[in-house]
Amino acid sequence: MKSTVRVLVAVLVVAFFGVGCAARQGTAPTRDTPAGTVEVFKLKARYGDSEGEWDILSPGFKRRISQQAGRHVDVADYTQARQMYRGNPQVQLAERMLQTAVATQVRRVGPDRARVVIRTSGGPLAKSGEIGMVRVATWRLRVAGEPEPYQGYAGDPALVATKQADGSYVITSDGRTVATVHASQVLAYEVESNWYVDDLGGMEQQFLMP
Repeated sequence: MKSTVRVLVAVLVVAFFGVGCAARQGTAPTRDTPAGTVEVFKLKARYGDSEGEWDILSPGFKRRISQQAGRHVDVADYTQARQMYRGNPQVQLAERMLQTAVATQVRRVGPDRARVVIRTSGGPLAKSGEIGMVRVATWRLRVAGEPEPYQGYAGDPALVATKQADGSYVITSDGRTVATVHASQVLAYEVESNWYVDDLGGMEQQFLMP
């Protein structure tokens, strides 16, 4: 539990890093670019959308959280931590100081990776740091009669949808079949590519719980 708390409190830092910096775009930001994803994250944090924040964390980031915690960590854990530690002095400090944060530079380090420089001012957070971002393709299978679609990340064996010759889809999890969706039930199969927050660049070390 201790490791889970430490990691999840670290994740809170991401949610706060740009809360005070309003998007200055005429249109709603999207996750088509690293900078746009930063703006989307800021909006999610501002309106307390913890599920939206969790969605912007990369699958690799989530795997590392679970590995460090020694168990599977999901959006429910993240949401609980966001609520539980809002009153903690360290988290309050992070929120106050990181309201001054500005994303000053986006540097591509590969076709699907980028480093984003975050600058803060005042107090112990008067420094620059970098967060890592990664572009990942996600798929979504909408099924008739199902309120929620099947969805996963391209290349992630945790959940895979494989189209068959007859138009049906076989859903597997780590190689095990969990569902078969007949062609007549398929409403849509969609793929989109978005940017995700992949690491905090060590910034979280200032906020780890004892």
